[in-house]
Amino acid sequence: MRTRLRVLHVIDHLGYGGAPFVVKNIAEGIRSDEIETHVCALRANPVPIPLEVNVVNLNCHRYSPWPFLGISRLCKEHGIDIIHAHLQKSVISSLLASFFCEGKIIIHEHGPIFDSGTGSIYRLLLKSLAQRAALAIANSEATKLALKRATGLKDESIPVIENFVNFAVFDPARYDRDKIRANLGIAHDKIVVGFTGRLDFCKGADLLIQAASTLCKSDERYFFVIVGYGLQRNKLENLVGSLGLKDKVLFTGLCKNPAEVIGAFDMAVVPSRCEAFGISAVEFMRMKIPLVATSVGGLAELVQHERTGIVPEYPTGDSIAQAVDRLAKNTSLRERLKENAEVFSRRFNGEEQLRRIEEIYRRLCS
Repeated sequence: MRTRLRVLHVIDHLGYGGAPFVVKNIAEGIRSDEIETHVCALRANPVPIPLEVNVVNLNCHRYSPWPFLGISRLCKEHGIDIIHAHLQKSVISSLLASFFCEGKIIIHEHGPIFDSGTGSIYRLLLKSLAQRAALAIANSEATKLALKRATGLKDESIPVIENFVNFAVFDPARYDRDKIRANLGIAHDKIVVGFTGRLDFCKGADLLIQAASTLCKSDERYFFVIVGYGLQRNKLENLVGSLGLKDKVLFTGLCKNPAEVIGAFDMAVVPSRCEAFGISAVEFMRMKIPLVATSVGGLAELVQHERTGIVPEYPTGDSIAQAVDRLAKNTSLRERLKENAEVFSRRFNGEEQLRRIEEIYRRLCS
């Protein structure tokens, strides 16, 4: 008689990004002998994150309508008890797979529920299929509210379990600020303002570049580092060029361990226009980097003005510039914010989050 619960995490792909790292942290973090974890990616990624659990790539075309058949097949082959689905294509495919297999479905919402564009199609399909899910996990109260509106699921069916970070990786004691700056070619006297994240419109890197234009006119020591990759890379580089900032902004591209660059920052900016949670904000807090962040979605639950960060008055380049300049000129404020934020970040070490997820698995299969 089988005694272990078998969980299949399903995700669109395993490229470097917020949701794939959530899957990695959960899949590798659950150490219970009672739970066996597998991961399924709908399509392969040319640069996948490493995972220490069994990974299956379905190798589906990006726009294929048939991944639910592969998910159903995997569930039957491996005797899966729970399908834990992440991101919109995987969520819809897993809900469709429930017509053909017996695994209970958990929707884990990371942010597409907020998006326009394809997010509208996602919300429409989710409204039709959400009742097939056993429950939906929201990563913030803002996400929970959006899920309730989109799906009609009851309050008790949407537990809030916040994202968490790997404290062993994001440990400021591991990184030498001067060495990182030397490797990046940044002079020791520069005021380094950093960004990490996907380069697309919702993450707002263009707002930081607009702020950089204002800040560099007031103090030539300002220098900006943008860590990440995405479809807006060329557009952002063109914006940097048009504003005469080529010597003031460094694009690092993909960085497999952002902490290796974050250690060079004096301050960080999270200028998101839309954010379900804001994992980069927690990473900055953990690394003791004082931050400026817009008050949108789940970010508003993390960054409390003048307590764990500075919230600009408006989500604009000028307003962000004012907040950064204020932080740069006030040493006592920076020290107070980074100490408060580091203490606050300790709740995101994964212990409570993993305990609650394990509890959900056992309850669904009791």
